[in-house]
Amino acid sequence: MGHLFKKRRSGEPMTSRDEPLFSQDHLTHLFKEKVAELQKEPEFSREKEPLPCAVDDNRTPNIKLAVANVPLNYDLWKGLRNPAVIGLYPAGLQHIWEFYANRRKKGIDKFGRPTIFQVPHSFRSALKTYSRALIISVMLPFSPGIIKKYTELISGKEKGSSHVYAKMYEEVNALLDKATTRTAVDLVQAHNVVVPLTNENVTSVSSEAIPVTRQKASHGPSKGGNYPQKSVAALLGLGQFGVHRIIFKDEVTNGKVSRFTGPLRSIVVFDKEDVITKSSHGVIFLTEPWRTFLFDLFDFTNTDPEINKYRFCAYIPSNDAGCTKCRDYCPSGAQPNSMPTFDGEYPEEVVKQTHRFWEGKLQFDYGRCCEERGQMASLFPEWSCARGLSVCAARGVKRVYAAKNFYEKREELTKAG
Repeated sequence: MGHLFKKRRSGEPMTSRDEPLFSQDHLTHLFKEKVAELQKEPEFSREKEPLPCAVDDNRTPNIKLAVANVPLNYDLWKGLRNPAVIGLYPAGLQHIWEFYANRRKKGIDKFGRPTIFQVPHSFRSALKTYSRALIISVMLPFSPGIIKKYTELISGKEKGSSHVYAKMYEEVNALLDKATTRTAVDLVQAHNVVVPLTNENVTSVSSEAIPVTRQKASHGPSKGGNYPQKSVAALLGLGQFGVHRIIFKDEVTNGKVSRFTGPLRSIVVFDKEDVITKSSHGVIFLTEPWRTFLFDLFDFTNTDPEINKYRFCAYIPSNDAGCTKCRDYCPSGAQPNSMPTFDGEYPEEVVKQTHRFWEGKLQFDYGRCCEERGQMASLFPEWSCARGLSVCAARGVKRVYAAKNFYEKREELTKAG
């Protein structure tokens, strides 16, 4: 495994570069470098305006990242295939491999002549060549300061938006997309295959590796492609779904909870290393007990206190009044029409909407949400809503014990044997 380590020159201080190439610390360092580099380029350069992303005490991008490793034949989406959840036909490791292999199939021989057979390497051949898949999920959180100002702006206003917020949203997404590609390039080695799951590549995987009969509406409503970035982040424990179905991450520092939310991207690496079944350098293993725990955690019809004590989302009361801010600030009514009551039961008016349920799971009311937002954006190009996300991040109830409990539970459950 020596080739997985960066070598340190004599006299150089120890840094994350001395970590294994695919350690959580080293990958986080790489992403920080790439985002910082991008922010010096004309497209993203800012002189007097506040930075659009969260920064740490050193004014460097506050990247949030999680890494897992699994065998190539691992089913990422076991037990989750449902059009009201992640969709019926989510892209798994085989689809990602086939997308890569099709893009890299050989068409020219060593003499420069077109080959007769231009056939990509099959997933079966990948299973013989590579032993594991590394999945890297990364978040570039939005600026807490901009979110706070936007929340103050919309407080008490049924309608309203902010071009500053809209600009932040677009810029942070673009930053993370490019940083993901540049980081992935740095991870490419002779013995591995690296696939960055940027917005463009997710669209391409969905259209090239998934049959047309399993795309778009046939996959499920409003899924944004067949590769669910949010669910990858949740599966790796990078963050949690709230009752509003947005991923956010709570961290405890000096007894106080900081909440982060922002765009998500992924990188998948196929290599020849042994699968790590005991957490090492921040690389976890996705065990069945961990998956079962997460399925319970993100099911808000489950009000068991033994599950609720791990939730960042404080919607269901736990020795407090709970939190309903995302519901209260939703201008379209989509949020209250998509969540159970505190006791885990859906209101009668929601239960009657049988067309929105599939095998007991409720599809979020994207119709009402997107109609309002889409109509306003057609009139005002810089219009944005994101009220649920913003008020949750800025004013949502935060529980110190939940954040502590969750990361301890992840450490406990992501070890095999």
